[in-house]
Amino acid sequence: MRPRSRPTTADSGERVTDATDRRLTSDDSRVRFRFRASGPARTAPAVGDGTVYLACANGCTHAFDADDGTERWSRWVDGRPTAPTVSGDVVYGGSDRGTADRGSVVALDAATGDSRWEFETEGGVQASPTVANGEIFVAADDGRITALHEADGSRRRTFRNAARALCGLAHDGRRLLLASLDGGAYARNPTDGRERWRFASAVAVGGAPAMADDTAYVGTVDDGRVSAISATTGRERWRAATGGAVWASPTVADDTVFVGSRDGFVYAFDAEDGSVGWRTDLGARIWSSPTVADDALLVATDAGDVWALNREDGTVLWWCRATDAVVASVVVADATAYVADCGGTVTALSLSD
Repeated sequence: MRPRSRPTTADSGERVTDATDRRLTSDDSRVRFRFRASGPARTAPAVGDGTVYLACANGCTHAFDADDGTERWSRWVDGRPTAPTVSGDVVYGGSDRGTADRGSVVALDAATGDSRWEFETEGGVQASPTVANGEIFVAADDGRITALHEADGSRRRTFRNAARALCGLAHDGRRLLLASLDGGAYARNPTDGRERWRFASAVAVGGAPAMADDTAYVGTVDDGRVSAISATTGRERWRAATGGAVWASPTVADDTVFVGSRDGFVYAFDAEDGSVGWRTDLGARIWSSPTVADDALLVATDAGDVWALNREDGTVLWWCRATDAVVASVVVADATAYVADCGGTVTALSLSD
């Protein structure tokens, strides 16, 4: 059966909201504090146990208080780090080490920033490490995926993916989900590394597939489409088009697939058939995944704006301005949104009315 394709034009009956449908001024009253980091922030922060962890493009990782922005520690690593991954009392991060064909994974004490262990990889690491069942999974841009022991970083097993340039990694409890800029999305058995399926192997995929029930949702860079595929076989069930590249993973909530596109629109697709419920023009490119916060959808743009949209119809609830372009997803914890921008500032926004 051929996959169903859905248009995203106004003729399809969806609600289209323009960027001018917003408050006249930025809602700066929501700003709780701003934390100034030592370098540009192009990946999302992570929040754990009252602390925000941020990895900067210059190699510095900061930890600061989630309530008031007071810095707790900072630590430097070689190369450009990935977004941090927090698990218990440890912060994990990957790095390209700043040299060709080399990378590393480091485990830092979440309270002090002290190094617990470090593991060298044969290729640079672009995707954030993923923690599951006492193991750390690391995907390098030479196509290798390595499972490390969580306690000491010792290697347990390694397997190679068909595509290199691995830039997205997730674990859904049953399978490892991978994205590659060399082309394609992949599902592999986390125990023995066997490939379960591959999808769109000729097309660049920037974000790991998003899972919901028995379906995986994938966005593509080259042609800007969103596809729903079987989580068992990888067979495409439906596809829908956007007007620009989709660099990040879709976000799935309440039978709706939310996608940000480089064309400046946020799209809401029906998870069952791919029909477009609404799309909202934010007037600037979107590089990251939308973030669900109760009834709102939070999306940031490279114009430096942070938008809160109504999840039901895409209308603007409020918006606020960061201090620079934002290419990372907004992170929500305890009624606060944390926005990291390319100027090196994290803005904490209150989500309370």
